[in-house]
Amino acid sequence: MKAPFPAPVTEWHNDTYAAIDPSRPELSVKGKKIVVTGGGYGIGRAVVEGFAIAGASAIAILGRKEQPLLDTKKAIESKYTTAISTHVADITDTAAVSKAASEVGTWDVLIMNAGYMSTLSPSMKSDVNEWWKAFEINIKGPFITAQEFLPTKGNNAVVVATATAGVSLPASMVMNVSSYVSSKLGLIKFIEVLAAEHPDVHFTTIHPGTVETDMLTKSEMELPTDKSIL
Repeated sequence: MKAPFPAPVTEWHNDTYAAIDPSRPELSVKGKKIVVTGGGYGIGRAVVEGFAIAGASAIAILGRKEQPLLDTKKAIESKYTTAISTHVADITDTAAVSKAASEVGTWDVLIMNAGYMSTLSPSMKSDVNEWWKAFEINIKGPFITAQEFLPTKGNNAVVVATATAGVSLPASMVMNVSSYVSSKLGLIKFIEVLAAEHPDVHFTTIHPGTVETDMLTKSEMELPTDKSIL
């Protein structure tokens, strides 16, 4: 059975695999301090756990709501020795992000994971404010985060931003999520510019694939029952 959309790669994975196992010695981040925005839910929480498995000494997690951050902290610290600090901050709020950056201090890896998908709707029928909210969180947020956190980066710092595979799909397949894919494409270009401006920092963007999260539910995208085609 073929995949339900054009395949940009020849090899597919529908689960984690050995090459990216965070317990591998060569992937160790022992002694490193990690920062994760959007660390209270879904992919963000999984990212925090991955870095804990890889031996991070400390992980700072940012999010708009305190309870999800505390839930992540409890879940991770109950299984690993990594210290988790929580910082309530809307990434579109410069003062809040600045405060978090001051509290975190020097860091080694910054994961810009927080994101937003506007309510599904054709572009011409979308509410302007709701449509624009994706740009506020997906581009303005990383812009503010970069401005506030880059000054306190450690040596050989790494910045990773979460994009989406949707930017590579035909427009006919993403008509109801125009603000999401457009803002994520803008994020990718912004990260490219940051990389040129800061050659001493390793910047990259990734798309995590189709993951069963609240955002996937909101997208109304259904995962095939045959997992082998994912």
